[in-house]
Amino acid sequence: MIRLATLLSLCLALAACRQPQPLPVLSVGGDFTLTDQNGQPFQSSSLRGQVVLVFFGYTFCPDVCPTTLSKLSAVTRRLGTDAARVKTVYITVDPARDTPAVMREHLGLFRVDAVGLTGSDAAIAQVAQQFGAAYEIEPTDSEAGYLVAHTTMLYGIDPEGRTRILFRYEAPVDEIVDGIRAML
Repeated sequence: MIRLATLLSLCLALAACRQPQPLPVLSVGGDFTLTDQNGQPFQSSSLRGQVVLVFFGYTFCPDVCPTTLSKLSAVTRRLGTDAARVKTVYITVDPARDTPAVMREHLGLFRVDAVGLTGSDAAIAQVAQQFGAAYEIEPTDSEAGYLVAHTTMLYGIDPEGRTRILFRYEAPVDEIVDGIRAML
């Protein structure tokens, strides 16, 4: 009888160890206001109740940004009906070129439920600082004149507006889908 009780206790302890751990609340992020792709003020707090994926980039980006948006298109497909509870927020780090009209046209190229945000240099810098994101203009000899080196992290924000997961640029679609489902 003692062996059975010990075995039962061990099984319960192992089952408890397999419970998913709660996601940590990270110290980056927070509410902000910028201008959306329709030229209207956008408050991040308007997305409460949804999982939000935030990333910083720019429409002239030759590699990271289109790859990220394509990956998020795949994430959207993989989420199925849960995709309706997820919003992507794409914040430009090149507000001089990324006007609302440019952001709107660019986002139209991808199948992602996204809002494109721009603003003044100071407003963008403030939001980037909140998220611990960095960016820097790099002059080039190209026709574009410059590129912008920037943070490639994807910030996962839960329905209460708290940053819970930082996805690396290299994160596969399945990892992002699992992270989103953990926040839903």
